[in-house]
Amino acid sequence: MMQERLQVLIVDDEPLARSGMLTLVERDPELEVAGECSDGRAAVEAILELQPDLVLLDIQMPEMDGFEVLRAVGTDRMPPVVFVTAYDQFAVKAFEVNALDYLLKPFDDERFAHAIERAKHSIRGPDVNMLSQRLLRLLETAASGRAAAPTRGGANHLVRLVVKDAGKVFFVRTDEIDWIQAASYYVKLHVEEKVHLLRETMNSLEAKLDPACFFRISRSAIVNLDRVREIQPYAGGSQVVLLHDGTKVKLSKSRREELERILGQEI
Repeated sequence: MMQERLQVLIVDDEPLARSGMLTLVERDPELEVAGECSDGRAAVEAILELQPDLVLLDIQMPEMDGFEVLRAVGTDRMPPVVFVTAYDQFAVKAFEVNALDYLLKPFDDERFAHAIERAKHSIRGPDVNMLSQRLLRLLETAASGRAAAPTRGGANHLVRLVVKDAGKVFFVRTDEIDWIQAASYYVKLHVEEKVHLLRETMNSLEAKLDPACFFRISRSAIVNLDRVREIQPYAGGSQVVLLHDGTKVKLSKSRREELERILGQEI
């Protein structure tokens, strides 16, 4: 007798990430997509209404992140979770101990399949009632700061990136990057006069960079603050960031206030 398919809710603020996970879930005959959400508040409503068997939950989302989703739903009502995260090193250890599983961005099909198989075993196994306790411990760990995002200037931020180009593999130091530009499934690393393509999402890369050095000025651009020469007015009351080499990158109005806070003055 065939087992009933597990209902899976996909939660991620990046459309490409949601689309990729949806495709992988639909390939598995034992799974069915219960729904998808692009933010934490919608996720809380969907979890309580749909009561899925499994949630693929992004940790980093604006306004309400993955940890806040867990708190809002409550560990006693929260379904088993596979975290989707850009966190690395010490933070991942907390996920390994207390979560059902985690997917460290960017992940491949094989890693996704492994996480899903582990989830199936846990959900259908005798220890499913223990999952809420593990989530509670994870929340406690996050609250104490051990599973939070790396601190400003800490040792957990990337200092170099591995770039593949024309069959060659070489390193790019992050402090050499002028700015980063979104490019569909990739990002463009602007390093002086060179441009390197890296298969990474903007959200994932932003989380790994030192916020004392890099600032996301729009959905499609991150700048190295050490490369900023000045901020100039632009058409329609908006502004552009002028880099040391003369490059102008538009500053979104939604990010202006946060940049002012970092700089300690109005712009």
